[in-house]
Amino acid sequence: MKATEQQALIPQEATPDTLIDLIGKTQQVTKAAAVVLKACRACMDTKTKKEHIDKWGDMHAITEVVYDCADLAQRILDAGLAMESMCAKPASSRQMILIDDLRRSLDMEDGEVGETIDPDTGEIR
Repeated sequence: MKATEQQALIPQEATPDTLIDLIGKTQQVTKAAAVVLKACRACMDTKTKKEHIDKWGDMHAITEVVYDCADLAQRILDAGLAMESMCAKPASSRQMILIDDLRRSLDMEDGEVGETIDPDTGEIR
């Protein structure tokens, strides 16, 4: 196989063409996660496990799997979109990763500061 001029300029390094190829693959991840998420949501009678338990008083293990799969599919969907954005805009991808790391360290999903943040100084442990 003959290398393109662009590939010959940067041996053993990723090129813009590499990122273009990766965008399609990241879109496959995103689409697959969206299909799973949609299927899970069709089986869910509430938005969260807590709401389900409040409504019905308990949750069967099989029902819990559906809610957990939906949660994971949402995370994969978010990750797929982030990967796609990083491939499309590589110059700003480092900032995107740092912001995501900070959000996860703050555990913003639950609205509470996790044990990884010192509440007095705000220092990330």
